[in-house]
Amino acid sequence: MNSRLPLLILIMTLFFAPMVVPVSAQTNHTLEWGAEVGEEFIYVLQREYYSDFSSRVFIEGQLPFLAEIELGQKVILEVESFDTIENLINESTQLPRSYSNLNRINDSTLIIANLTSLILPVGDWEFLTDINNMTAPTGITFVDTVDEWGTIGVGVITPGDGSTINVQVEMRYEKENGTLNYLRHHYTTLGTDLIDVVFVRWYPGMPTVIGGGLETTTILIIITSGVVGVIVAFLVYRGIKSRKTIVQRLGE
Repeated sequence: MNSRLPLLILIMTLFFAPMVVPVSAQTNHTLEWGAEVGEEFIYVLQREYYSDFSSRVFIEGQLPFLAEIELGQKVILEVESFDTIENLINESTQLPRSYSNLNRINDSTLIIANLTSLILPVGDWEFLTDINNMTAPTGITFVDTVDEWGTIGVGVITPGDGSTINVQVEMRYEKENGTLNYLRHHYTTLGTDLIDVVFVRWYPGMPTVIGGGLETTTILIIITSGVVGVIVAFLVYRGIKSRKTIVQRLGE
């Protein structure tokens, strides 16, 4: 009976072999890194307004690197490393992170290391929208255009002194490589700015400083109204001149 044991083992191995063939890991996304380690990107602090010192301290607590940058100053984002992208991602806390250093461009000083929110994985923006929406609070709007993906968060802060502060935080990323393209923190009360910070990816030809001033829509309305006013005034002038000419002719 012992002589049949090797044969029995062989038969059982062949019988169950198809059941133990390794199965490839499943995936629920097509995310990948679009940037590369060692790649560098230029940014600029395009707008920086604080109504008082406490406002500045508050926003620098949210964005610590602002304490080391002056308005209009350029910085370099240098990609250090990336987390491995797992096949299965079931919640936003499992999303992979990028790690980058921020250096001042004029003196190469390291401002902050291991920034983790300036580069996202690319390739599956619908998945990023869905998985971030699972845990996103109310007041979040997703931006999804041909070139950009991001979020606009709107909320209200009540300090306790009876005032109300309206908050808008906007972050947009380039779909090509996942780098942050536009960041704005805007705090207002009764229509007056308290904090307005704009930090953007810089390209040649872009302004390094922008003002607060009027919104583009308002400017266009003013310009259009001015043009219409000029046209109306010109037509009225022509009408008056024409009438005078007719009177003069009748008197001749």
